[in-house]
Amino acid sequence: MTLEERGAADVLILGVGNPLRADDGVGQAVVERLGSILPPAAAELRAVYQLTPELAADLAAADLVVVVDASVDVPPGEVAVRDLAAGAVAGEPFSHSIDPAALAWLAQALYGASPRMVLVGIGPASLEPGEDLSAAASAAVLVAADAVAAIVRER
Repeated sequence: MTLEERGAADVLILGVGNPLRADDGVGQAVVERLGSILPPAAAELRAVYQLTPELAADLAAADLVVVVDASVDVPPGEVAVRDLAAGAVAGEPFSHSIDPAALAWLAQALYGASPRMVLVGIGPASLEPGEDLSAAASAAVLVAADAVAAIVRER
């Protein structure tokens, strides 16, 4: 089955971050880039400011969820891709915003769904107020978008 034949609901890509805080908006920039390199039916692309409990229903409807976000645990401009271990829970699952592991737990607890989750972290050079990505983050957008596109194509 080709990417065009699969339903977009099978793959959900969440670009997380605030584009008014420099490199914090890198996740949303990756989703924007993916819109120009993936076929329209390949995935549902969504830019969000933060992960919220309401997204659990959307996770439950997907087979693959990719979360792209700035990560202070990754050196500036670098991209780290990892699968989220099934059953992993971190953070507080019932607040206004939650981390990817808690969101996955919530989808499992409420809907019995366990989609494959891939986390793509991009190291920020700046999280200060501003609308422009740093040069390092801008370069990482291309690398991350290519990595996510490859994950979608391989599934």
